[in-house]
Amino acid sequence: MADPSAPLPSLAPSGSALPPAAPPAAPAIPFTDAQVDEFREQDRWLPIANVARIMKNSLPRTAKISKEAKECVQECVSEFISFITSEAAEKCTTEKRKTINGEDILISMRALGFDNYEGVLKVYLAKYRDHLAQQSAQRTHKQAATGYAPELAPGDKREAERGGADELVRKRAKGPVQKARK
Repeated sequence: MADPSAPLPSLAPSGSALPPAAPPAAPAIPFTDAQVDEFREQDRWLPIANVARIMKNSLPRTAKISKEAKECVQECVSEFISFITSEAAEKCTTEKRKTINGEDILISMRALGFDNYEGVLKVYLAKYRDHLAQQSAQRTHKQAATGYAPELAPGDKREAERGGADELVRKRAKGPVQKARK
């Protein structure tokens, strides 16, 4: 039997085309135990049902997954996402931005040594953005063909009461609005 105290081999992809990232200017202040205890497990981890579904889809139909295996993968995946996201958030903070985008995630993965995944993720991100653009174009085309105009959002009701509802709907539909029949 193998020595239980022996270190486990690293499963992370090796090799990096870039030199290691420079250390941050100011050391990050770690969370205290009290701050960590504030978060419930369900707030820190991905839903186990989603993790189990992804695991199940990756295995043969006859395979069974133990509860412990699901919980282990749930914890690992959640930690991995937090690791990458915190690096991206730090990058955004130094650039004085509040929104993390796909490129920030890719840059963070490269900086953390996961550059072997970069090519695949760039392709996925491009396909995802194309899909969103197609959906938006289809929605716009459908609205123009049917004369459909989206309803007012709850915050716009005040504007509607002041008589500006037609203008709001026109802006949302990005085209002429057909009047409803009475």
